[in-house]
Amino acid sequence: MTTYTLRQKVKNFAIASRVVVLALQTISNLLIPDHQADAFVSPEDPEIPVSWSDQLVKAVLGGLVRWDAQYFLHIAQYGYTHENTLAFFPLFPLVVRFIASILNLPLQFLFNYYSTLLISAVLLNFYLFIKTAITFHKLSEVVLRNEVLAYRAALLFCVNPASVFFTAPYSEGLFAFLTFYALLLNETKSTSIAALPFGLASAARSNGLVNVGFILYRKLQDCSNYFYKIRNATTESGQLSLFLVLILTFNYTLIPLFIGCFLVILPFAIFQMWCYIMYCGEEGSSPSLAPHLEMFVRSNFLHSPDLGEAEWCYSFPPLAYSHVQDKYWEVGFLRYYEVRQVPNFLLALPVVMIIICHAALYMVDNPQVCWGLGIAQSAAEQRSNRREKQHLPWPEEGINSWRIFVYTAHSLCLCAFCVLCIHVQVTTRLLCSSCPVVYWFAAHLISDQPKHSVGQSSKGDSNDRAECLTNMTKRYKVSLISEFPKPFWGQVILSYFLLYFLIGVILYSNFLPWT
Repeated sequence: MTTYTLRQKVKNFAIASRVVVLALQTISNLLIPDHQADAFVSPEDPEIPVSWSDQLVKAVLGGLVRWDAQYFLHIAQYGYTHENTLAFFPLFPLVVRFIASILNLPLQFLFNYYSTLLISAVLLNFYLFIKTAITFHKLSEVVLRNEVLAYRAALLFCVNPASVFFTAPYSEGLFAFLTFYALLLNETKSTSIAALPFGLASAARSNGLVNVGFILYRKLQDCSNYFYKIRNATTESGQLSLFLVLILTFNYTLIPLFIGCFLVILPFAIFQMWCYIMYCGEEGSSPSLAPHLEMFVRSNFLHSPDLGEAEWCYSFPPLAYSHVQDKYWEVGFLRYYEVRQVPNFLLALPVVMIIICHAALYMVDNPQVCWGLGIAQSAAEQRSNRREKQHLPWPEEGINSWRIFVYTAHSLCLCAFCVLCIHVQVTTRLLCSSCPVVYWFAAHLISDQPKHSVGQSSKGDSNDRAECLTNMTKRYKVSLISEFPKPFWGQVILSYFLLYFLIGVILYSNFLPWT
């Protein structure tokens, strides 16, 4: 009888959750009539033939092509044909187009190009979700230093409240993978290595720019540790050259800092430069649109590159992204605060409360960590302080670990930005694809697990272990689903995750408003 490791259990559960999403969206799309939403729908090319196999793909996967998925597939198929599309960053459509160009060679005899694009996008996100769940499990083990919390957090990620967006043709899956992978490298390797996936993440979504904070924070930690090393060296030798200190500090902290920040910001800058060249260059320099696209652009009074310069070309700075968000999505400080938007605020309230409650409890339980910005002292310094009984060492593991500080600050900044400045219903999927704290705190609230299980925590608490022994021989069964948690707040959290997981798929697949 095969016994699975916790990592294998996470992988298998991630696969099972994606199968459930695909099956549920297909059934919902077939049984429930689509809502006539006032949303963008990419115009179909009348010259592309539609066969029975294309109709089959539409019936099976059509429920995933809703809301912004229409934009992503449109960009992958036609490019940035009009100004509205500039709000969506290019990495995900480019990867989908690349995969589709490979799959189209054998599939062109069965499907048209649009169907191949849709299949490519779903396959890509299916694969990325599994890789992300595994990567997130590794990251959680490194940061939390607690096997139980790491395992439960990874399982919760597999049924997260914004789960449908990780399977539909959205950039959330790619962004989450790149972000969590970069965070893992940042914890285990260096910022220089982590800067590349951080940069790719900023080419997938604009909020990837916020990840610069992780690089800055890591270098602040390095400077702190370096300071103690220099001080100890000075104490032992009696003197240390100031010039040597400056050279070493510049070489080991400032140069990697500049390189890391540059790599994160570069993709955003390149995309904005490309937008400026396309929309602010000479008239007629851009390729002309296909007839059906040109008709769509003109009938909807949209602006395409071949219609001349855009109105934002003379702004300072001439950023297409900020202009499009302001003009077409009305993004701005408190601009979403209207009575009719109350349902959307209620929709985002649970994940906002998770972030706020975690931050509040963290600050109450760990004031010394917060005042110290989570920058731990060296091991020698902590030993010295313990001998002098000045204070106890900072927590090393669990939800109160000093390593959590930067993630808490990151989640608070993103949460505040979502609530104050953008469409608040986006909050759930933005935080669920960016902030590990959502899952770590939720896993912390689901505290009690049954006995006779394996994978105990690092403290050896026999009453708090990762998974039931009987489930370790079953491929997909996990105690998170099979046995409801005992704590009240654990029951509330799990109910929220599962309810949003199921309802979200049903509503989204029928063009009904969701996160």
